[in-house]
Amino acid sequence: MYAIKPSSVSQPSTMFCHPFPLWLRWCSVATLAASVGLLCVSLFPHNHHTIIAANLVPSLVVALIFAVFLNIYSFWHLRREHREVDQAFRDTDCEFSSIFQNVLDGVLIVDNVGDCLDANPAATAILRLTTNKLIGQNISHFLADCDGFPDSWSLFLQNKSHRGRAQLTAGDGATLFVDFTAAANYLPGRHVLILCDVTDRTQAEMSLRRSEERFQHMANNIQEIFWMMDAETQEITYINPAYATITGHSLESLSKHPSSYRELIHAEDRIRVLSRLQDLADSGILDEEFRFIRADGEVRWAWAKGVPVPADGATRWLVGTVQDITSRKQAQMKISEQLDAVEAARAEAEAFRKSTLALSQNLAMDAVLDTLLQCISELIPFDKATVLFVEDGADLMVAREAPRVIPKRIGLTLNASQNIFLQRILFEKKALLVSDVARQEEWRDVQPLDHCHSWLGVPLLAAGRVLGILSLGTNPPCTFTTEHLRLAKSLAVPAAVAIQNARIHERAEIYAAELELRLRQLREAENALQHAGAKSPHPDQ
Repeated sequence: MYAIKPSSVSQPSTMFCHPFPLWLRWCSVATLAASVGLLCVSLFPHNHHTIIAANLVPSLVVALIFAVFLNIYSFWHLRREHREVDQAFRDTDCEFSSIFQNVLDGVLIVDNVGDCLDANPAATAILRLTTNKLIGQNISHFLADCDGFPDSWSLFLQNKSHRGRAQLTAGDGATLFVDFTAAANYLPGRHVLILCDVTDRTQAEMSLRRSEERFQHMANNIQEIFWMMDAETQEITYINPAYATITGHSLESLSKHPSSYRELIHAEDRIRVLSRLQDLADSGILDEEFRFIRADGEVRWAWAKGVPVPADGATRWLVGTVQDITSRKQAQMKISEQLDAVEAARAEAEAFRKSTLALSQNLAMDAVLDTLLQCISELIPFDKATVLFVEDGADLMVAREAPRVIPKRIGLTLNASQNIFLQRILFEKKALLVSDVARQEEWRDVQPLDHCHSWLGVPLLAAGRVLGILSLGTNPPCTFTTEHLRLAKSLAVPAAVAIQNARIHERAEIYAAELELRLRQLREAENALQHAGAKSPHPDQ
């Protein structure tokens, strides 16, 4: 907004008000003094001062002439000064008229009630009215809220000046905003208003304010963290309230320490994430999943995305979002676990199918036992495996052992009472798992269960009867788990059936051999009878 300096206004009044010359002042004083002196002399009788009386009249004439000269010169000087002052005021009036007509801000001259007395072209352009229509209009007609005008106008007249921003309604009905400066009584009963059209700027500010309000509303209500940091120092300059919700740390703590977000990243992921963040200004993209630690110590998963924001040809800011993806990660891990479980179950079923097929392919007992130990080794890690067959009562015989480091144990017989765990398996018909035999006071080291620190035993059941016990052991303690016990129990079912079939097959072979022997003996006896009958004479002979 343009303004007129007070010094420029007062300059014409002092520029041409030249004082009288110094010599003219002294001459006037001298003439006045001489006139007074001659007047005093003329009061005395002339006969006493003949010399003075003779020179008195010439002196008075000279003084009179000099006084006339001074008066003429004074009048001439005053006339010239008047012309100069008049011209100066004309020039000043022309200058101020030019300023009034050409200034970019609108100028209104109003009276005591607010009626417009004069307006410059800028004011008519701002208010969108011609000068004839604008003059005589009360300025309250242009106010968007004219109800409070009387009080505001009275307060303005009391305070002598006022400035601010007002919303106006132009002559064509358009809404506009102006910054105004008002000065009261620059002349008695005359007041000046200077208007500057700031409609575009105000609308831009309002649009920016609405945009900022929308941004704040979005940033304050979204569940993702929105962050902005300095590209050089990598210190947080803005972050929304979701930071406190997701991390459990307050916004004030991050405001005091803009780099404290680094400590929230899990130690195993921190170097990787900070390295990617450091390269963001060059690579142009950040897309990382990492773990972070909440204020309560809970470890959760986050997904960070970011992009650089160029300013003046250089990357000045980095902006992005962080989303809590713990639920998604847990779901992915659960799906992965389920897929692994399905794959394990499929592999397990395939292994059982192959084991069952292998056990049923050969009815020889040795082949069945070797196949059983081979199949169990593919499912369960062990250092020693033993197949014990039940003999009479509670006696157990070592039928097969792996690895075969001590062959002489094959055929070794022991009583189940020598180890209470074998006894429980035999009579309770339930599988047992001993993670660490050193912690079991009832454990007894008997062959072939010696040198075992982790042990499991599974009964081989067929038709409700215990055919034997499958014993597995390892040297390290706490090796076997309930999953190993489940696998052993599952494999024991087809193994017991195969053993039962092998026994039936063996018995069938024995019966077949005995039957073949008896048939051979009967044939031999029959042949012998026939031979004996052929040698004996006929009774008629």
